[in-house]
Amino acid sequence: MTNPLAPVGSPMSLEKQAYDAIKAALLTFRLPPGDSLVETDLARQLGISKTPVRDALSRLEKEGFIEKIPYKGYRVVEISIDAMEEIFEIRAVLEGLSARQATINFRSEDIQQAENLIAHHREALEAKNYPQAGVFNSRFHSLLLERSGNRFLKQILANLDDHLQRYRVLSNFQVGRKLKSVEEHRQVLAAIKARDAEQAEQAIREHLTSVLQDLKAQDFSELIERVQSQPVEAPDTRLVE
Repeated sequence: MTNPLAPVGSPMSLEKQAYDAIKAALLTFRLPPGDSLVETDLARQLGISKTPVRDALSRLEKEGFIEKIPYKGYRVVEISIDAMEEIFEIRAVLEGLSARQATINFRSEDIQQAENLIAHHREALEAKNYPQAGVFNSRFHSLLLERSGNRFLKQILANLDDHLQRYRVLSNFQVGRKLKSVEEHRQVLAAIKARDAEQAEQAIREHLTSVLQDLKAQDFSELIERVQSQPVEAPDTRLVE
């Protein structure tokens, strides 16, 4: 098995680099749920001493991504249906408010950008480029949040986002789910175009409830295997105009 982490080295804080590298591996399942995390092994892969790795692991434990096992070190927290339900319930309410407020603020250029994002999302899915599809999927939601104009809403969702990320990655690999999200995004945008804030809120909440129900029906271990089978590459981050 190839090392899930690459060596780090720059003037940036070594603890911050270790934290970013380990967290990225956690969120993309290169360090899958249930894996044991050994300081010496992680430090070797990163090419640094154990101290910044220890500090990074302590921080990730506080954030709930890993758990400490007495006398054994750390372990990646398992995927939990209960936690997933709690996260999606909160997200549906908050993103519903985001869509409601964005409806008021959306301009013609925002509508065009949203249409482009939906089109690129579909193209990426048809090309089986699921990591890239996930980028466009996420950007659609981010556009609504940005146009909501609610800075406190953005802050709260940003705090939730990291815990949501693992489930978002899994949802991109669900059988039968992929194109459903594209159509559900179209329904949200249709409500925004009609300036129907109530329907936009309802559409985004129904979309996220649909994602949750489909995820609950999946075998998480199978989804994780699909994620891990994808090459690790940086997604295309070009702006969609």
